[in-house]
Amino acid sequence: MNPIRFSKILIVDDSESFRIKVKRLLIDAQVGYYHYEAKNGEEGISMYKKYKPHIVIMDIMMPNVGGIQAINEIMEFDPDAKIIVVSTRENKEIIDAAVKSGGAKDYIIKPFSSGAVVMTVSKQLSMNRDYKRSSTSFKQIKDLKRK
Repeated sequence: MNPIRFSKILIVDDSESFRIKVKRLLIDAQVGYYHYEAKNGEEGISMYKKYKPHIVIMDIMMPNVGGIQAINEIMEFDPDAKIIVVSTRENKEIIDAAVKSGGAKDYIIKPFSSGAVVMTVSKQLSMNRDYKRSSTSFKQIKDLKRK
């Protein structure tokens, strides 16, 4: 099964037009099978727990529960969560902090090109697949050494 094509993706942003645009880009590129949308961090946390998506695309600046708080709560629930943060260049320091803390795995700067979104999401989904593959290989090598 292709992990890029058949993955679950959660898009969290207070802008409905942003969510629709990202969802359309991913569908057109055949990235993801299920695309969930949340309008704020609180809804994003709830939907993460309910659907357990493979990737979260999270805006940092949102009313009520913002992206950073939502990232922290999702990481507390699932330390292996793959979160891609999204924001404008003005918030680059906040983005860098989110990535350096280990909460976010990557980032996308607004405004973005369609290729940037597809490439960033695909890269994270592929990395997840490669990790599982290498873990299996390590186990197989370990088993061979025992024989």
